[in-house]
Amino acid sequence: MPDDIKMKIQTLSNGAKPPKQDKWTWLGWLIVIAALGVAFAHNFGEMWIRWYPAWNHTGVSSIYQGVTGGESYYTHGPLVPLVSIIILLVLMKIIVIPVHPRPILGAVVLLAAAMLHIAACFARINFISGFAFIGILVGIVLALWGVQALRKIWFPLLFLVFMVPLPEVTIAQLNFRLKFLAADWGVNLVRLTGILVERVGNKVFLEGDKSLVIANVCNGLRTLISVMAFGAIYAYICTLKGLWKPVIFLMAIPVAVVSNALRIASLILVAHIWTVETATGWYHDFSGLMILVMAYLLMFGLEKVILWLYAICGKPVGRQPLFAGYRRDPGDHQKTRLLGAMRSPSGLIVVFVLIITSVIARQLQKQQPTIYDENTVKNVLPNQVQLMGCEWFGYDLELDKKSLIVLETEDAIYRSYVCPYQPEVDFCVVFSQDNRKGTHPPDLCLEGGGQ
Repeated sequence: MPDDIKMKIQTLSNGAKPPKQDKWTWLGWLIVIAALGVAFAHNFGEMWIRWYPAWNHTGVSSIYQGVTGGESYYTHGPLVPLVSIIILLVLMKIIVIPVHPRPILGAVVLLAAAMLHIAACFARINFISGFAFIGILVGIVLALWGVQALRKIWFPLLFLVFMVPLPEVTIAQLNFRLKFLAADWGVNLVRLTGILVERVGNKVFLEGDKSLVIANVCNGLRTLISVMAFGAIYAYICTLKGLWKPVIFLMAIPVAVVSNALRIASLILVAHIWTVETATGWYHDFSGLMILVMAYLLMFGLEKVILWLYAICGKPVGRQPLFAGYRRDPGDHQKTRLLGAMRSPSGLIVVFVLIITSVIARQLQKQQPTIYDENTVKNVLPNQVQLMGCEWFGYDLELDKKSLIVLETEDAIYRSYVCPYQPEVDFCVVFSQDNRKGTHPPDLCLEGGGQ
């Protein structure tokens, strides 16, 4: 611990009164929180819909249905900032966090992150704004508390990455690959038992005319993301040192993939021994929870195996308490020191940048006026069309619920045209408001058709 920090702690522990907090200190922090709320309110609203897709659909009758419905790989999203706040509060209570503001460095990082957020708002790319939010928090820490403080509290800031949903096209591509990988591994594991099983695409065929479909929720992506988040926390607090910490974190990937392959194999076995309805019913949900428990237990076991191997080699790894050498003196009024940093010139910089950012972001995030109305519909797809020497007559069809979920909007026209002696032609036109997603992998079209 630096000598100057030791002297300050010793002085405070000897009875010195903590510095007083004035109105500007609290006002400054309130402005920072409010500005962040205004600048990122729209983005967190979009994140919520990605965390819980069913929340944005009509017909959701309860909070439980809104949370559990739809296909999401980030249902843990709201827990991430909560865990980060808890870890930060624990760090502030236990370890010494020095205050040596770096206003220039902090202002550079803060401005860069703010400009990135503004550009993302202009282009309506929400996931970039999520990463910009983390960059702004880093800039605030640097400007008010300094580099040494960032080294102490980097983890709860970086952990927020796990709450930011990846672009849907990226998620769909990962789904497509993990789906076939999980199905292939699961089938091969079941074949080791002597059961006749065959895979065609994402469908698994068993004896007795039984078949299973490996859907997106079974591909392991949700397990992969949640286990990696858990692996990050476990690597941070485990007793291993050095390169072993990132090794523990990266091992979450094979652990998640293997765990999910075992789940797929168990689903196939249940379908073979009992019925497909049993496998896709209560056992499907039960196995989803159990696979997470197994993955977490495997992560715990990894550290034990590494410590055991060191002991066998005659080089036992000594255990030491968490944050050893960094614990602060109980007499250190750290909370007052950290909050009081807002009274510095750096505080003015932070407040000014965030106010400007919130104003610009708010203007860019305003919803565009809808383009879906009756007149537009008539111009896009008229009821009668003269084409190829034939008069085509159109009649409206109804899109099924699953197709609307995939399209992420109910503003769509689905119309079929008929003409004597000509094959029937279907048209579907989707009016998408503030949605930049223009392409998607082929399997999304199959999902819309219920396959």
